Amino acid sequence: MEFVATSMPGLAPLLAEELSHLGMPVTETGKAHVVFSGGSADALTVCLWSRLAERVLLPLATLQLTPDIAPEKLAASQDWRALVGNDAPLHVHVEHGLGVRGDNRISAKRFIQALGDAFPISRDPRGSCCVRARLDQNEAHLWLDLAGEPLHRRGYRLAGGRAPLRETLAAAMLWAAGWASKDRPAALLDPFCGSGTLLIEAALMAAGRAAGANRRHYGFQHWRGCRRQLWEAAMAEASNSAERPVPTLSLKGFDADLKAIQLAQQNAERAGVRAVIHFERRELGALRQRDFAEQGILLTNPPWGERLDEQEQAGWLHLGLGRIVSVLAPQWTAILLGADAQVMDRTGMTLDTQWRLKNGPFNNFIRRYLPRSLAAPVVVRVADESAFEVPEDAKPLLNRLRKNGKHLRRWLEREDIQCYRLYDRDLPEFNVAVDIYGDQVLVQEFKAPKTVDPEKAKARRDLAVTAVRAALGVHREQVHLRTRERQRGKQQYQKLDGQGHYRPVREGQAQLLINLQDYLDTGLFLDHRPVRLRIAEEAGGKRFLNLFAYTGSATVHAAVGGAKRTVTVDASKKYLEWTASNLALNGFSTDQHALERSDTMRWLDECREQFDIVFCDPPTFSNNKSRSDFVVEEHHGDLIRKIMKRLERGGVLYFSCNYRRFQLDESIRKWYDVEDLTRWSIPEDFRRNEKIHVLYAIRHVEAP
Repeated sequence: MEFVATSMPGLAPLLAEELSHLGMPVTETGKAHVVFSGGSADALTVCLWSRLAERVLLPLATLQLTPDIAPEKLAASQDWRALVGNDAPLHVHVEHGLGVRGDNRISAKRFIQALGDAFPISRDPRGSCCVRARLDQNEAHLWLDLAGEPLHRRGYRLAGGRAPLRETLAAAMLWAAGWASKDRPAALLDPFCGSGTLLIEAALMAAGRAAGANRRHYGFQHWRGCRRQLWEAAMAEASNSAERPVPTLSLKGFDADLKAIQLAQQNAERAGVRAVIHFERRELGALRQRDFAEQGILLTNPPWGERLDEQEQAGWLHLGLGRIVSVLAPQWTAILLGADAQVMDRTGMTLDTQWRLKNGPFNNFIRRYLPRSLAAPVVVRVADESAFEVPEDAKPLLNRLRKNGKHLRRWLEREDIQCYRLYDRDLPEFNVAVDIYGDQVLVQEFKAPKTVDPEKAKARRDLAVTAVRAALGVHREQVHLRTRERQRGKQQYQKLDGQGHYRPVREGQAQLLINLQDYLDTGLFLDHRPVRLRIAEEAGGKRFLNLFAYTGSATVHAAVGGAKRTVTVDASKKYLEWTASNLALNGFSTDQHALERSDTMRWLDECREQFDIVFCDPPTFSNNKSRSDFVVEEHHGDLIRKIMKRLERGGVLYFSCNYRRFQLDESIRKWYDVEDLTRWSIPEDFRRNEKIHVLYAIRHVEAP
């Protein structure tokens, strides 16, 4: 006989490999099916042992006719008593092929009516003889379904979490990874394990246990063409395989969602492999070198998002994933499942092989990647010699840039700093700030007064850019020019264009996204570098709150430092999306790192949660539609008192402000322990402008 094993569309080549491995002669491989020949015992073997097949069908009839008469003709084409055994009811499924109109439920009803009263009909495939039909425009097909329920229902997974991975798809990923081979590596890790399907299938496959070892119901049990003695023996053999031991392997699953981890443990228990899989609630960004063996496979289905903002975050998550694998597991192979090829390309790893498939309504890819060595980051430094001669009027700035660069050189190397301020309006005639972000340079011109001739201002700006290029030896494309002026109200975060030019830079152990083209501010306040690094050192195991958070860079440092929970509050949707992307780039989700779009004062009034570390950097002024405007000079005392209600005893509030005439409310010093950290917090590259900000560490007064 010839049988048809079906698969998810696109996975038939992998299924054909598996069937050949099971000893089945494959005669045809389509997009979603494989035809193999054999006897009843062979069909039972595929039903019980194949990990990739969805169904096993016995072709009964193919008739050349149109859909309007097909249901009745198909029903009349068989001697049903010769097919159906054990006095079982029939379970009928009819589907319409491409271009066939009408309701397939009506076609199924017509098929059933044509059978008459000879057989009872059941809606449940379990305990039934299952029949499937497909009506095409000029052809109709009829099969006996030997699987009954789809074969991906192994019986061990009762709950699948938010985005459950079908067991057959998980098995296909493992097959693509070469996990079925005896030469498999000894380690497999899934950093987004969800309900554990990939790891459970990996353990079962490595042990050589039958895919159907835990199932008790199949369509072939009610097929008269298969003797009861035969299928009982086949099912007993499959069931006995559940006792086969799992070889010594390192199987690790991590997820940010505690509920998912609990489901994974329960599923593994039902599958009989709980003891050999390590499940732990931990995020991708918290993985360390010790979690990876020398060689292994990273196999996972990363979050890929359906909405546009989620897809953007998914892209940065993939970039972070590729970086983490390349750093921590350079000898490993990575097998990823995804829906967007462009998002998957962001990993930066080398694509080795891919399989394209249809997963419900989505086009998916299984991709095998090889980690790529990361190039050492290029950080612009002032050269010993000028790259080229500059006009005489540009030489004062060139000389000052060289002087500043020489002063900062050892500090930059010692502290391993990639983003810093090189020049900050040192010379009256060059009213600019020069900031370095890796291999990019930002020149911020502070707009000249109206009394200055615009042509002269432009000439001075051109001289400044020329001096910067000569001192740093950079191309024109590496220099970004911005003109700053005093901003009021909604102008303070003015957007320049909508291109979304984001690039990652490193600060300490954190990767942070900057934008040198779309906004006046880059997304990273360089003068806060020391306090961010301090937060990273202190955040381990603590609850962190970031108020007026901007792009959440302090939150990222807290997460990288091991904070068990963070909350980020800002009124801007755009900045919270930026924060989410920053977190994703570092391998953290918004499950444990909540983002709250709200007015900070109101949010504090409503909050009932306590925190161990709080960072607050309020604006000098902020307008608000639903309440009076926030003015830091007037309202910071009330703000701090609200924060201290949410600060745990023994915790610390780092309160910063860039208002140059800021004076801390005396009542704060009276009721709380206030430590002035301003001088400590001004980094070396801002020593020329020590009024850039103030910083206080505010704590509860400890009882004597």
